[in-house]
Amino acid sequence: MTAADHVVHDLELKGPQDWTFDARLIEPANERSGLTVVMIGGGISNDLDWTTPGKIKVGEDNIQLTITGESHKDAPTIASALADQGHAVLHYSTIADEDPKRDLWPLEVTPHAPRDLLLLQKSATELVRTHPATRNDRLILLAHSMGAQRAAAEAAKNEQIHAMVLMGAAQMTHTGPEDPGRNLNAAAARSRLQELDQDDDGKVMGEELPEDLDFDLDGVLQAWEISAAIAITERGKISTAPRTDQHGIPFGEESLKGRSLPVLAIYGQLDNAQGHHAPVLQSLVDQKHLRQLEIRIIPNLGHQMSPQEGMLVGPISTAAIEEIVAWIGDLAQATDSPSTRD
Repeated sequence: MTAADHVVHDLELKGPQDWTFDARLIEPANERSGLTVVMIGGGISNDLDWTTPGKIKVGEDNIQLTITGESHKDAPTIASALADQGHAVLHYSTIADEDPKRDLWPLEVTPHAPRDLLLLQKSATELVRTHPATRNDRLILLAHSMGAQRAAAEAAKNEQIHAMVLMGAAQMTHTGPEDPGRNLNAAAARSRLQELDQDDDGKVMGEELPEDLDFDLDGVLQAWEISAAIAITERGKISTAPRTDQHGIPFGEESLKGRSLPVLAIYGQLDNAQGHHAPVLQSLVDQKHLRQLEIRIIPNLGHQMSPQEGMLVGPISTAAIEEIVAWIGDLAQATDSPSTRD
């Protein structure tokens, strides 16, 4: 079965300012699993295909963004892999058709507040819930970065959401008492990493490496691992009252406590933007404060769940897609078992 065999529905969502946003529903041509996956992009701006431009022009300079200098589109790659397994998939743009700046993406589009993007996301899940092709399906949210925080916030209150896959999830845990929704410990972690790098080769490994900091057990210390260790200590000073970030959206850990549903959180081994959440989340799992959460670290990937060379990124990794597809496939089989149906 190929992607060309799947049925594509080009749809629209209504969102902030009553503007119109493009959406695409992929209906599998092969046997259906009974699951529909809603894909939620990261940040505050993504096009329909989750495109990363190869280069962007800033003034007189061409700034390269990808490893090859060529653009890549991650959403169709993910959607096709899921549809090939019988899952319906919806992905959507957060750039409005009516936006007078839409042609200036990714440098400049009309920004939408995260809370407005949460409302747009809810429109996407409602579209799936009411569309004839998917209205009887169980719903899974697959979200990246800041989108993962919004996915968790919706799932905490929407019992029609059956499970979540969170990629490079942001704003998931408190990193200190005054955390507005960012890594408060990043600078201290970088400084500590430099101190530990006694031979000044750019890596902390071998005898330089404190064993208790190597969360992913790969023998090389990353800044995110130090950030997490600092955060775990600082969290002792945090009030137990539920907290939101600066946008009024609950931190992911608060939302995950709201419902016990299956969640897979995957982070790239090189993700110094958001990887610090992984050890903190694991500590909450170990303490039984969170249930049905599984955390995986994928080697050699950055925040985009892709290969990374310095600041340059590649397309989403096959390894990441395989993790996602296998986990959702296991979930579909478990949900469809006689004991589950009874």
